[in-house]
Amino acid sequence: MDFVVDGLKLSGVLHLPERPPLAVIVGCHGLMANKNSPKQIELARGCLANGMAYFRFDHRGCGQSDGVFEKDTTLENRTSDLTAAVHAVEGLMGKKMPVGLFGSSLGGTVCLTAASGLSPFAIVTLAAPVESRSIRMPEESPESLKNEIGGKRMTFNIGGLMTAIHHILVVHGSSDETVSVENARTIYRMAGEPRKKLILNDGDHRISNRTHQEIFIQAALKWFVDCCPPPAK
Repeated sequence: MDFVVDGLKLSGVLHLPERPPLAVIVGCHGLMANKNSPKQIELARGCLANGMAYFRFDHRGCGQSDGVFEKDTTLENRTSDLTAAVHAVEGLMGKKMPVGLFGSSLGGTVCLTAASGLSPFAIVTLAAPVESRSIRMPEESPESLKNEIGGKRMTFNIGGLMTAIHHILVVHGSSDETVSVENARTIYRMAGEPRKKLILNDGDHRISNRTHQEIFIQAALKWFVDCCPPPAK
């Protein structure tokens, strides 16, 4: 399911359960990832099993979407992408359809930034940074990308938005080498209730440990199911 934002066509995939969905979760990938992230695909499967739809998409300049990564990658643009994705889903499924948000790494930051304008029934973030200066780029990252994270175009601090966040599950690995686990503690401390924090012991940024992956998926699904409003009568 493709949609257009700022004149660019963005590529997405909508997973639908066999019966009318109770809700739809919109997933937001990380800085250098795309909609085919294994975490998102696994989460989509779990959502279907729980009667919810799942929409994953490529941000501008990523995957199969239009745009140039180096030119178009800003927090503002990615927030616009997510907002347009939610509106596209609502256009197809109706504005009364409850919408939840999932974001991995920078995708989590995008979800938190967009939340006030979208009113999601639940949010799940994984390894999300609150401010750009807390991001430690891997040594193998392209030099141009390191410069972008450290430069003006990708400088951000969304701490001031956290008090408006609620119904959030914050997941982070304690040994995250890219985004310090202190970011998760900050989000949790500043967010409103209901809120929950899950720190994966010795977990890295990609949550590469299979046991950690399973814990994360089950926790995320439970959060979405528990927060999902009852079907309208």
